[in-house]
Order: sequence, then structure tokens, then C-alpha cells
Amino acid sequence: GLSDTAIFLAVTRILIDEKLYDEPFVKRFTDFPLLVRTDTLKRLRPEEVFPDYQLRELSVSFSQQGLTEEQRERIGDFVVYDLASETFQAIGREDIGTNLNLDPAIDGRFTVETLDGKTVEVMPILEMYRIHLDEYTPEMAEEISSAPADKIRELANDLATIKPAAIHYGEGVNHYFH
Repeated sequence: GLSDTAIFLAVTRILIDEKLYDEPFVKRFTDFPLLVRTDTLKRLRPEEVFPDYQLRELSVSFSQQGLTEEQRERIGDFVVYDLASETFQAIGREDIGTNLNLDPAIDGRFTVETLDGKTVEVMPILEMYRIHLDEYTPEMAEEISSAPADKIRELANDLATIKPAAIHYGEGVNHYFH
């Protein structure tokens, strides 16, 4: 219910604000580096900023993950800001892990000029989460849930430091694994 949600939002805020996450993993295996336009709240598309952009070639997305051509056209490719080159770069859905040959920003705000001449502010998805979570303090979660703020902080620290960690949400005592 609302209590659980408030606690988990507060935990997430702590994890992000205190950078208690695995940054290399976040950069290489999540959508957090993908840029979002602040004027439309939609992902920045490569065809909006790179002239004559062609979708990147994919292989395993089709052969192993069952991606269809229709899905490929709808999903398209993505844009990140590369900290190493200080440029916007297009990436595809297979540019993950060791296939990602750049250092994507996961925080900050950037300005990009689109092909239609507009100057647009963009930010990585993680930065948007940071902004969204601003009001979800442990104290606010305590007001809603009655869970002590210090225990919420302790939970965040445990999730960040105990490996592996998992939350099995919605499972009762009658749930078991075979």
C-alpha cells in the first residue's frame, strides 16, 4: 500500500542522493543514461539531432530476444551524453555492458540543438528520478508509514552494502520456492 511505496521511494532517494549504487553497472546495464527532453518528457531520438541518421545494426535483439521489425522501428535508438568526448552520441539497444564504448553521463542537464533549429534542454533518466524523488525523505515516509526514519536509512544502507540483496515484494509466509 501507500506505506510500502513511501518507504521504497525514500530508500531510492537515499540510494541515489548518496550514490550508494554501482555506477559502472548503472551506466552499462540500465536506461538511466538515456537522455530525455525536458520540453516533451520524451526520450531524445538520434534522428532529432544527427542528420541522415540510420538505425544501428542489431543482431541478438532479433535472433535471441524476438524483437520484430515493427518493434524496432517504434523503439528506435537512443542518445546519451558521452563524458569522455563531451558530445552527444547515439546508441542502440545492444550497446550495453562491454559493447558500450563510451562513458555516459547519468546526472546533469545539457543543451542540444535539434535539426529543426530548436535549442532543447535534456537530462539523463537518473537525473529525472533524482528530481522526482526530492520530496520523498525518510521523515516524510515515517509520517505516512510510521516506520522510523533511521530504520529507513538503515534499510537503504543494507540494500547498498549487503550483496546480494533482494526484495520479494508481495510474498506472504506461505510462498516458497521449489
